[in-house]
Amino acid sequence: MTWINFQKMKKIILIISIVLFTSSGFAQIIIYDNTDTTNDFTLSANYSYSDPSSYGISAEFGKNNFWFFNQYISTLLNVSVSDMKYNNNTEKVNGNGYTVEIGNRFYRQRGRKSGVYLQWLLAYSSTNFDKNTSLGNFEGNYSYWSLINHDIGYKIKLGENFSLDPSMGYNWKWEVKGKGDIDNIYVDNFVFRCGAKLSYSF
Repeated sequence: MTWINFQKMKKIILIISIVLFTSSGFAQIIIYDNTDTTNDFTLSANYSYSDPSSYGISAEFGKNNFWFFNQYISTLLNVSVSDMKYNNNTEKVNGNGYTVEIGNRFYRQRGRKSGVYLQWLLAYSSTNFDKNTSLGNFEGNYSYWSLINHDIGYKIKLGENFSLDPSMGYNWKWEVKGKGDIDNIYVDNFVFRCGAKLSYSF
């Protein structure tokens, strides 16, 4: 990813964030007391397209009134299977592993657990590769930690308990040195992503 493309994507995400938060702010002025009575625990099936991509389950629970910003905060736990395509200009190999993320989600509107939100996640991911290729057996491991792992999304309620939750964001990966045949030079450590969750609140 070139520096120019990186800057363009940052500007796009920033503009979308400003538009969504501004529009939701106007809605909050018009409907100030429109509270959401959804229970505190939500279970989701999730998919995220990135590098690596991931799919799995997510739990969202607990909410506290953050008085200064007039928001509700929830806690997230995502446990997913990772799927990664590695290309070192000689071989193209698919790998699988796992990703675990935990963090907080900040909703824009007071007293609601839906609508526009921002979320920050702490993540760890590990993906293993083991495949026979025309050049022999390709084996290795790619893993990373991430503290700069942010998304903006919009949680859409579908009736009393169901919701659809699309989001987009970025992940700055603190890569662990690649093992075996994996060389991190062929992997971007700053990646964008988009995804969605289908959720049920208990």
